[in-house]
Amino acid sequence: MSNQDRHGSSPPSKFTSLYLENLDPQVSDEALIQMFSGFGKIIRSIRAKDFRGESRGFAFIEFESSDSAEQAFEHMNGRLIGFNDKNHDPNGVCLKQDRI
Repeated sequence: MSNQDRHGSSPPSKFTSLYLENLDPQVSDEALIQMFSGFGKIIRSIRAKDFRGESRGFAFIEFESSDSAEQAFEHMNGRLIGFNDKNHDPNGVCLKQDRI
């Protein structure tokens, strides 16, 4: 008997938080909130910074609802955010569902 049979099937977990990586260091906290607030109410946004206060290139965004997080994931995954430097060959921002 499988573990799932013993405990019953459970619906997949719904996440309200997204992990963003490959962010342009020049993107501000305010710009992130503005870009993602169209998908729903943002509970909190955390952009990782080093000891000098400079961006480490990743952030977390937590939405009020899992539907908002899913919609943001579908529309923003792989999009370029920032990167005005012509010498830089960026990949799009990578989003992952995560827990804060």
